Amino acid sequence: MTDKTILSDTLRRELVHRFLADTEWETAYLDRASELDSFAGDVAQLMETATWQDTELDQSPELIEVQSVIDEFQAWLADHDHIERGQLVSTALEHLAEPGDRDAVVDFDAVLAVEFEEFFPLDRRYLAALTADLELVCVRERDSSVRRTGVETAPVTEHVSRTTRESKSVSSPSSRPEATAQYLATGRVPDDPGAGNVTVLHADSGDAQLDEIAGEIERLRETRGWQYSDFAVALGHGGEAVSDVIHALTQAGVPTESTTVTGFGDDPAIRELLQVTKYYAVQAEPATAFTVDSDAVDGALLSTIQAEADTIADVLRRWATASGLKDRIASRASPLDARSQFGNVRRAFAMAAFLEDTAFIDASWPVFAEMLERAHEHAESETRTSATDLDGGVRVDHVQAVKNGSWRAVFIPDVIDQAYPGEPLLTRLFPQERVLQMPDFPGVTDVTASEVEATFRTRSTASSQPITQYHVEQSRRRLAIGANAASERLYFCLYDHEDGGLDEKVQPSRFLTDAYRKLSWIRDQSEDEIRSERRAEEFVLSRVDRALADVRRTQSRDMTVSLDDLSGDIGEIHRLLDESGERGEAMREALQARVDFAAGRVRRD
Repeated sequence: MTDKTILSDTLRRELVHRFLADTEWETAYLDRASELDSFAGDVAQLMETATWQDTELDQSPELIEVQSVIDEFQAWLADHDHIERGQLVSTALEHLAEPGDRDAVVDFDAVLAVEFEEFFPLDRRYLAALTADLELVCVRERDSSVRRTGVETAPVTEHVSRTTRESKSVSSPSSRPEATAQYLATGRVPDDPGAGNVTVLHADSGDAQLDEIAGEIERLRETRGWQYSDFAVALGHGGEAVSDVIHALTQAGVPTESTTVTGFGDDPAIRELLQVTKYYAVQAEPATAFTVDSDAVDGALLSTIQAEADTIADVLRRWATASGLKDRIASRASPLDARSQFGNVRRAFAMAAFLEDTAFIDASWPVFAEMLERAHEHAESETRTSATDLDGGVRVDHVQAVKNGSWRAVFIPDVIDQAYPGEPLLTRLFPQERVLQMPDFPGVTDVTASEVEATFRTRSTASSQPITQYHVEQSRRRLAIGANAASERLYFCLYDHEDGGLDEKVQPSRFLTDAYRKLSWIRDQSEDEIRSERRAEEFVLSRVDRALADVRRTQSRDMTVSLDDLSGDIGEIHRLLDESGERGEAMREALQARVDFAAGRVRRD
């Protein structure tokens, strides 16, 4: 219903960067922050979030100014016949309010809205306007919203009026992965279904963890005859984390697939295009600050192409053909990677065509070089999902992208406390303490204990701060969604030390520690069966280590642990030791030494 040009994410980022370059900030904090290199990107991200949610920033002084900049930016776009993708739903709402427009687009009798638990307030307003006099059926899954609960509290049913409601009772889980997911989502311990496996895959470092995942995938393919498409790796967050896992598995010879569009910054084809663009930029303006790798470009070929072509886009297309870029992509990359690289090259061509069609930006090589370099630098922090066809590799995606999918085996990496629950990061633009004081920030920043209770049925961490509790329970739900994607085998993957020179010790996620105690079917990779006395000793020692880790965690994080649970574990261990005679007494001494070492009373020399 609009003839304006709809901006891609890359082009929107370029235009908002140019718009912000001329903005003079009145708020003292924003004026100081604007001197930082990351400021433009952080403000642009906040502006985009507010636009997608169609929310009004009208209470906090800094956000009021951001809102005024959003309004000015969108007016500027409109003057040049452009529109953000984030404006499409709100624009459609405006048209639906016009009877003539509504009659032209509404030619159906009923609407079925699935995954309704994730519909934002703006989505629901659009749905209500679209189906004002039609039949509307909404389907939602209880205890599974992670995207919407980042914006508003309570189940989605508390935000809508309804004439009829039907609830399907929750059936008993058919597999141990499903039972584990149900426990993580609700806090209720189900009966052991008996079928399936839930395994803790343990490694020394983050890199070694990915090696373990690759090895287990190949082991199951060899012993079970499974296909790569039977496996998925579900991460807590997208972006660079997805790229890292894809790279690690590819290096190990495991093909991957993903609906997460990343890699523009890592793409060798884009790096080649960037060198070509910089070459032409230097030729046009020798004083420019661009540096060109002379070994990476064929100056004679580029001069010949430029003499024969009229536009930037035409030059780039001719160079891609004449230099053999297509052949190089096809020969050096897997089919999945090659498809991604061809898509990135097309995006670069589209950027050049956009520049030439936009009258208010100088269509020159230096300007395009800046534009492409900026897109290249910021690519890894941008994550989008795409409906691209998948090629049968191991699925690697963030949890939200695998929700409602199913794979025979699912690996969840980084099940450590630093990631589950980790720390909330609503924006890098403001300190966390300031964000939590902004009632108009487009996200959940201020909740009451009753709102936490209404939103989540789990009670993972006793905290005096409801917002902390809220974040913890949301993170637990995210882990539950990843677990629910496994039909036969679920792997919680973790490691002991951070990669890097400091060799920092990390702790298992409190959710995993809790589930390990409550769900008898969860096993370490090496303890599927305790066949030897030595293995039994290691198992008992690991129980003590987990209890000590929980107690230490209470000193550094805003949480409590159940002393009754810990006492029960220790009491059971003592009972077994009493029944083991001299062997039990020797083990008791080893356990006491383990406690003394953890408390710092002795040290390892």
